[in-house]
Amino acid sequence: MNKWKLRRSDTVLLALASLVAVTMLSYMLVERRQLDDLHRTMASRAELYAATIGGALAKYEFLPLAIAQSDEVAALLETRSPDKVERVNAYLEEMNQRAGAFAVYVINPQGEVYASSNWKEPTSYVGQNYGFRPYFRQAATGGTGRFYGIGVSTREAGHFIALPIRRHGRIIGVAAAKVSLDWLEQSWRMPSVAEQIWVTDANGVILLSSISDFKFKTLAPLSESARKSILEQRQFLHETLPPLPYRIEERLAGGAMLLSLKLPSEGGSSGYMAVSSRLNPLEWQITVLAELGQVRAAARNAAIAAALGWTVLWLGILYALQRRRRIAERLNAQQALKRANDELEVKVEQRTAALRDANQRLQAEVSERERAEQTLRHAQAELVQSGKLAAIGQMAAGITHELNQPLAAIQTFSDNAQVLITRGRADEALENLSVISDLVKRLGYITSQLKGFARRSDDAKKPISVRKAFEQTMLQVRTNRGAGRLVLNEDWPEQDIVVLCNETGLQQVFSNLITNSMDAMGPADIAHISIRVTRSGNQAEIRVADNGPGISPACAQRIFEPFFTTKEHGLGLGLSISAGIIRAAGGSIQVRNHDSDGHSGAEFIIRLRCQPQDGNIDRGEQDA
Repeated sequence: MNKWKLRRSDTVLLALASLVAVTMLSYMLVERRQLDDLHRTMASRAELYAATIGGALAKYEFLPLAIAQSDEVAALLETRSPDKVERVNAYLEEMNQRAGAFAVYVINPQGEVYASSNWKEPTSYVGQNYGFRPYFRQAATGGTGRFYGIGVSTREAGHFIALPIRRHGRIIGVAAAKVSLDWLEQSWRMPSVAEQIWVTDANGVILLSSISDFKFKTLAPLSESARKSILEQRQFLHETLPPLPYRIEERLAGGAMLLSLKLPSEGGSSGYMAVSSRLNPLEWQITVLAELGQVRAAARNAAIAAALGWTVLWLGILYALQRRRRIAERLNAQQALKRANDELEVKVEQRTAALRDANQRLQAEVSERERAEQTLRHAQAELVQSGKLAAIGQMAAGITHELNQPLAAIQTFSDNAQVLITRGRADEALENLSVISDLVKRLGYITSQLKGFARRSDDAKKPISVRKAFEQTMLQVRTNRGAGRLVLNEDWPEQDIVVLCNETGLQQVFSNLITNSMDAMGPADIAHISIRVTRSGNQAEIRVADNGPGISPACAQRIFEPFFTTKEHGLGLGLSISAGIIRAAGGSIQVRNHDSDGHSGAEFIIRLRCQPQDGNIDRGEQDA
C-alpha cells in the first residue's frame, strides 16, 4: 500500500512538472513567433514612414535651387535697393504660395535676410541675421545646408534647406527654405494609426512625435559638447530637453527592442516593440512602436490551450491505468472464485445464495464503472469542443481586427438604414444602402485613377442620367459638415438627359464643384448654388453657378492645372481631376464669372455628348 502511495505521488509530481513545462514552453514559443511576425510588420511600416518623410522633404529641395538661379535675386545681393527688395519679396511670396512651404528667403554672405516670402507678416524674416545657424554656414561654404530647429522669429519648429547662390565663380549669398512638418505629426495622431512614432536627430533629441508630450525630449542624457552646440545654434531655443522616461527590456536581432514606456494618457507603463529606420542624408532615425498586448494575449491563449490539452492527455493516461488495474483485479477475483469452486464443489448449493448476492454487487459495480466511463468520455468531448470554440474565437477576433477599419467608413449610413428599417421606412433605407454601394464604387474609382496614368478607363463613355448622378452627389454632400448653409436652385428639362460619361466620375465632378463653391465663402455665409441643364442636338450643357467672390482672370487661366490652388490647405488636384474626367468622356469644361439673379460668383460650364436617340453608341466615339 505504501509502495502504491509513493508511486501515485511521483506520478502527480511528474504530471504537475510536465504541465508547467509545457505551459511555459508554449507561451515562450508563441510569444517569440508573434514577436518575429510583429518585427517584420513594423520594419516594413518603419520603412514606409521613412519613405513618406523623405518624399515630403525631397519635394521642397528644388525651392532653394530655383531661388539661386534667379537673376533678380542675384541682382539684389550684388546691389541692394528698395525696389529690388520689393520685387524679390513678391517673387518669393508667389513661389511659396505655389510650393506650400513655411517660408523661402534670401540671405547675404553676412547672414542678414534681404528678402522673404513672409515679408508682410509680423514675424517677417527680413532684416534678421541667421549667421549662427548651421544650415547658413554649410551653404555659405559651398555645401547643402540641412537643419531642424525652432524658428527664432516665429517660435515654430521646421526643417531648413539652404543652397549657395553663385555668380562668376563666387558665392554671393544663400537661398533657404523652411518646411513645416506639423501636418505629418497630425496624420500620425489620427485614430486609424495604431502605432506610436517618433523621429530623432543625431543627438537623440525627439524632433517629431505622434505623442505631443514626447516632442523635444531625449532618448539619453546629452553630452556637454552636444548641449553646448545646441545652445550656440539656438536650435531648440528655451526647451530644456529632458530625457524620455522609458526602460529597455530586451534587445532583439535586427535592431528591434522591447521597452517599457509610460504614456501621458495612461497611469502605468506599457510594453512596446520599437523598430527603427535611418533617414539619410539627414542623420535622422524614425522609430515605430507597437504595443505588445496582442502578442502577450496570443501567448497566454496558446499556453492555456496547451495546458488544457496536456491535462486532457494526462487524464486519459490515468484513466487507462486505472481501468487496467480494475481489469486485473477482476481477473484475479475470477481465478480465485474458480479455485474455490473446485475445492468446495460440495458446498455449491449452500453458497449459491451468497454467490448470487456477490454477483449482483459485482454487476452493480461494473455498471457504476461503465457510467463513470461514459461521464469521463462526455467530459473529454466537452473539452475538445471548448478547444474548438476557443480556436474559432481567436480566428474571429483576428478577422474582426482586419475588417474593423474598412467598415468604419460606411458605419454611419448602415446605422441610419437600420433605424429607418425599424421605423418601417424601407424606401429610405434602400436609398441609404444604395448610397453605401455608390460610396464603395466611388472609392474603387478614385483608387483606379492611379492606374489611369498608365492606361485608359473602359467605362469613361457609358450612358448615365445627369439628374440621377447629381441627386446621388447631393445625398453625399448633405452628410458633410456645414451642409445646412447650402441653398440649391435646380432647373431641369422635362425629359431626362442621358450623357456619355463615367457615372462615378461625373458624381465626383459635381462633388468637387459644390465643395469648392461652399469653401469659397465664409463658414457663416449662405451658399446659393444653382444647376441648369439644357440640350442642343446631341450635346448637353450643364451650368453650375454660385454666389461666391468669383475667379480672377489670372486664376481662371490656370484653375484646371494640377497643384494650382487658392486655398490655404488645398492640394490643387480636385478641378484638375474633374477636367480629366470630362475630357476622358470627350467633353469640355470652362469657368467664368457671372452676375444673375442678384448674385455674382463663378460659373462652370460642362458640355458632354448625349446618348443617341436609338440608344446605340458610335464605336468611333466610344474609342475616341
